[in-house]
Amino acid sequence: MSNLSIVEEAFAELASDYRQTMDRELREFWGISYQEFIDRFLEHAGLNPTDLVLDVATGTAFIPTQLVEKFGGAGRIVGLDLTPAMLNKGQEIIARQDSRSSIWLVCASGMDLPFLNRVFDGVLCALGTHHMDVPLLLAEAHRVLKTGGKFLMTDVGATPFWRSILGRLVLAILLLQYRLTNRNVRAQAEAEAFANVRTASEWQELLTRHGFREIEIKEVPSRRPWYPCGLMIQAIRSSIQ
Repeated sequence: MSNLSIVEEAFAELASDYRQTMDRELREFWGISYQEFIDRFLEHAGLNPTDLVLDVATGTAFIPTQLVEKFGGAGRIVGLDLTPAMLNKGQEIIARQDSRSSIWLVCASGMDLPFLNRVFDGVLCALGTHHMDVPLLLAEAHRVLKTGGKFLMTDVGATPFWRSILGRLVLAILLLQYRLTNRNVRAQAEAEAFANVRTASEWQELLTRHGFREIEIKEVPSRRPWYPCGLMIQAIRSSIQ
């Protein structure tokens, strides 16, 4: 089974209680609710109701519905996800909130966006980059953003402890224990994504290399040294490429 197939199957199983799972995990990692975390992420995004926004790995469309609410019922948001089951759940939520005129859902990969060049004012990705080939994601985000458009990302991040000798040893033991005690597709997907978790400085270098500037990175501290921290990142698409 390919990595993308594993990710799709894992999140298909998670679709019915995705938000509750995220809430539980974020409270454990960072001591904040999923709602509070997304509120923080969007608070400083600086997006406007007239912006055309793409939310990559939209899941059950939580961010698009939050943006429509933030914009007072306005907005133009495209939510993209690899997993049909997540999008179906998201469509149900959108219909209940009567946000259908502002949100469009698309089933596709964030590493192969089905859009023309330079069409979006903002590209967002929350809690999904560790399941992707990040250089491909950044190349695609840069391609579909207008010059001066914003790339806004938040996800788990590696702490300095993770890069220390002791940290690498502790994490290897914890990862092995996690694999042995959680024998399901979600555990397999998360374990395989472990190597994609980057430090703030590694994100800075990658974003610079892919044509982004004015990069701002904020950290949400982890509750324990071996837990991932949270990273909230903003960057501007330059005119390069």
